[in-house]
Amino acid sequence: MIAQSTEPRLVAGWRTLLHGRDRHEVVTLALVVAVVVSSFLGQYVVTIAGYNVRVEQVVPLLLVGWLTTCSQSRADFLRALTHPVVLVFGAFVAWNVVATLMFSPSLGKSASILVWLIIDLLLLAGIISLGTRAVWAENTGIRWVVPWGLAGFAAFIVANVTHGGFTPGTDFDGMYHVYVARMTSQEANIYASILVLWTLLLVAREGRNRIWMIAAAIAVPLGVIGSQTRTAVFCLVAGLIVYQAYQLVRAYRSRRQSTGLWFGPVVLIVGIVVAYGAATFLPAFGENAEKAEQAAASSSAEDSPTEPSGKLGDIDFQGGNIGFRIEVAKAAAEDMHGANLWLGNGTNTFSLRHDQPGSPGVPGHIIMLPVQILYDVGIVGLLLLLGLVVTVLRYVPWQRRPIAYAVVVAFAAAATMTSMFWFSVTWIVIASLIRPLTDEDERADPDGDSAVSQHGDRSTTAFPVPRGL
Repeated sequence: MIAQSTEPRLVAGWRTLLHGRDRHEVVTLALVVAVVVSSFLGQYVVTIAGYNVRVEQVVPLLLVGWLTTCSQSRADFLRALTHPVVLVFGAFVAWNVVATLMFSPSLGKSASILVWLIIDLLLLAGIISLGTRAVWAENTGIRWVVPWGLAGFAAFIVANVTHGGFTPGTDFDGMYHVYVARMTSQEANIYASILVLWTLLLVAREGRNRIWMIAAAIAVPLGVIGSQTRTAVFCLVAGLIVYQAYQLVRAYRSRRQSTGLWFGPVVLIVGIVVAYGAATFLPAFGENAEKAEQAAASSSAEDSPTEPSGKLGDIDFQGGNIGFRIEVAKAAAEDMHGANLWLGNGTNTFSLRHDQPGSPGVPGHIIMLPVQILYDVGIVGLLLLLGLVVTVLRYVPWQRRPIAYAVVVAFAAAATMTSMFWFSVTWIVIASLIRPLTDEDERADPDGDSAVSQHGDRSTTAFPVPRGL
C-alpha cells in the first residue's frame, strides 16, 4: 500500500517551491516578488520621516539593502553596477543632476524625481545581479496580468452601472463623463500599459504557458477596455507585429519551422477582436449615454446626433486628450531654445513655469516622455536616453531580441502619450529582457548556443554579447 500524504496542499506547494533553497535564496525570492507586486501599487504612498513616498520606491530599497548586506550577493551586486546598461542609465541620471543644478528654480521640486531615478538605477542593478534568477521577476509580473485585467474590467462595469455608487479601482474621466479602471496604478493609462508590457513577455514564451496565454488573451483586452485607453490597444498590436515579423525573418533565415511562433500573437488578436465585439453589447456609459438619450428624445432625424464613438474611438487631434497633449507640448516649446534646448531646463521643472492648459492656477505637467526628456535635460539628455535604448538592445541575449524590439516599440508608443519612465515596472521589464537564459529558455530554443546564453549562469560573472539576428 502506498502511503498518502496528509499534508495540506498549500503547505505541500510551498515546500516544493522552497525545496533545496537556502535561507538567503528564500529571502531573495520573497523580496523580488514583493518588488514586482509593489510595481502594481503606484497609487499608494507611505509616510517616512515626514515625507510621502510611494510603496514602489520603498520595496526596491529593501531588496538592494538585502543584496548589499549579504556576503553571498554583495559581489554580484557591485559587479552589476558596472553592467553597460546600468552605466549608461547612470550617465543619464548624472546629467539630470547637472541640468538641475544649472537651471532648476527649485532644487527641492527636482529632487523628488532625481531620488526616484536613483532608486530605479539601484533596482535595475539589483535584478541584473540575480543572473538567471531574474526570471523570478518575470514570472511574477506575467502571473499578475490575468487577475489584474479581469479585476479592472469588473471595476469599470460596477462603477459605471452604479453611476459612481461603488468606485474602488477607478477614476472619473470628466472629459468623457465615464469611470475608467486604474486598479492600484496611478492612472488608467499606466494600468493598461503595464498589462501590455507583461503580456508581451508572456508571448515571448512561444506557447510554453498556453493555458495562461489563453487566459491573458481574454483578461488583458477586457482590462484595456475597462481602462478606456486607446493607446494601449495600438501599443499591443504594434508590439505583436514587430515581434512576429522579427521571428518570421529569423525562422526563414534559419530554415526552421515557425508554427509555434504564431500561438501567442494569434490568440491575443482573437481576444482583442472578441473583447471589442462583446463591448458593443455593453450599456452606454457617460458621454455615450448622454448622446444616446438626446438621440432618443429627438423627433427629427436631421437633429439627431451621430452615433457616439466614446473615449476609445476618439481620435480628434483638435480636442480631447490628444489635443490637450498638443497644447502642453506647445507650452513646453516656449522654454526650449538656446542653451536650454541643448542642456535642458532642469528635472521636473515644467510645473514651476507653466499652468495646465485651460486650468489657471493648476501646476502643469508633461506626460509625454520625448517632450518631457527634451524639456528637462535637453538634446544631450535625449541622446543619452537613445544610447540607453541601443545598449539595452545590444545586451539582450540574441534569442530574446524579437521581444526586446517589440517591448521597445510598445513602450515608446505608450510613453509618447503617458510616460511611465520613472515607474519601477519599466526597470523590472528591462532587467527581465537582458537576463541570461534559463535552462527552460534553452530547451525551448532549437538554435540555442550555450556559449552565448551562458548556460546555468546564476550571477553576473559575464555580460552576454548577442550574435546574429
